[in-house]
Amino acid sequence: MSESPNMDSNEVPVVRMKRRPDASDIRALIGILSIALVVCGIMFRALFVTFVDNYEFAFAYDMWAGKIEKIEGSGWVVRWPIRYSVHTIDLRPQQVQISFNKRVLNAKLVRFDPKGIETFVEWHGRKAGDNHEELLEILKCYAFDQNEGRDCPFLSVGSVVVPGQGFEATKKATAEK
Repeated sequence: MSESPNMDSNEVPVVRMKRRPDASDIRALIGILSIALVVCGIMFRALFVTFVDNYEFAFAYDMWAGKIEKIEGSGWVVRWPIRYSVHTIDLRPQQVQISFNKRVLNAKLVRFDPKGIETFVEWHGRKAGDNHEELLEILKCYAFDQNEGRDCPFLSVGSVVVPGQGFEATKKATAEK
């Protein structure tokens, strides 16, 4: 009789039997899968999804082709982050002003015009509109230049308020009362 070199003649080979999973094993598996699903959902939301409000203009920059895709409407935008970068720009009218010693010398109501998005990205880069304060500073510079923003396709000037205009309107309103 041939014996294996590691076994003594008196040892009995051990046969391991698989046990059936019980309820605690199933609950542990469901818990682990639930946590994994939640973590994957959070990662998907953080990497692939951008929310666009109803007052925002969204565009996706294709990093491989270098092209801009306008996104119509509002809501959730899902794009592949390795290829696309989604940006939003606030379309609400904003007041920009030139002031001195806390006195407003000139003020204008301006807003971003989505028709000029290509020119805006060409002149200022695709991330310039992401920060609201930077966008207002850019619009302010063009609103008060020599041409008063007429040569900027991405700027729309709503109204102009000069110092005398505000005082006269207040004087008329108090005289009518």
